[in-house]
Amino acid sequence: MIETNNALKARFQDYTIWHDRLGHPGTTMMRKLIQSSQGHTLRENQVIPQHLTCTACSQGKLITRPSPVKVSKETLHFMERIQGDICGPIHPPSGTFRYFMVLIDASTRWSYVCLLSSRNQAFARLLAQIIRLRAHFPDFPLKTIRLDNAGEFTSQAFNDYCMAMGVTVEHPVAHVHTQNGLAESFIKRIQWIARPLLMRSKLPVSAWGHAVLHAAELIRIRPSSEHRYSPSQLLTGYEPDISHLKTFGCSVYVPIAPPHRTKMGPQRRMGIYVGFDSPTIIKYLEPTTGDLFKARYVDCQFDESLYPTLGGEKHKLVKELSWNQTSLN
Repeated sequence: MIETNNALKARFQDYTIWHDRLGHPGTTMMRKLIQSSQGHTLRENQVIPQHLTCTACSQGKLITRPSPVKVSKETLHFMERIQGDICGPIHPPSGTFRYFMVLIDASTRWSYVCLLSSRNQAFARLLAQIIRLRAHFPDFPLKTIRLDNAGEFTSQAFNDYCMAMGVTVEHPVAHVHTQNGLAESFIKRIQWIARPLLMRSKLPVSAWGHAVLHAAELIRIRPSSEHRYSPSQLLTGYEPDISHLKTFGCSVYVPIAPPHRTKMGPQRRMGIYVGFDSPTIIKYLEPTTGDLFKARYVDCQFDESLYPTLGGEKHKLVKELSWNQTSLN
């Protein structure tokens, strides 16, 4: 009986860690993730029943049972249509950022998310992404892009550029939100994941920018309601490897730069894990300043039982975050 209880406790702890790492998915999504990914130690029959409560989920998720947004099912190919929208302004700002923009492929549910200081930046970021897509997927030219009726998406300059690139621009009828429902529901999905990430950590609300970007990465490895496979697998043909995932906001010990090391002094310093650029590169915050840095995953050690705060006990709202633009690119 003691061995059985210990085994059950170990399985529960294992589930809890992966529940945190994967962005607090529900039981159904956890089953899908277990089936469609590798690099974890979970088994499908190990999933915990829904009646067990996660505090971060309780605080960050609110189900009001509205009428669901109806996204019509269409047979589309990759890059046949992309839909986009902007969320914001968000208070408090995350460093200099007050908005985030989403683009989502209507076929595979592949997505792109970026932070914006103002809506005026959307035009340049959107054009840059169109160019990047043409370079990365030359065999799948973008045919149509559906955006809302905001001024940054209805300018003559934007329409002329898209026409020159052979891209058709669609705008929904004013006040008929269901015509761009895919993008709007994707924004809600980002928020649904980002809020519990913040609630579980000890980061301030102004760290929402980091949580949004990390949530976007987690969504790429999640199956959607339209597909049993994740956008990542639909795009690459391989099951996503999630072995590099760690809990958002946990402590990470990163190497101190060689010029600042001493013979008998510490070789690592503590940071706050806020996501990854790739499976081999992590992003972390310096706890006293909130500055963003990167480090190699293989050089780091993680403590997922410890959640540091920014600036200790004396941090002020205006100094909570200091986004370093060069470290985000």
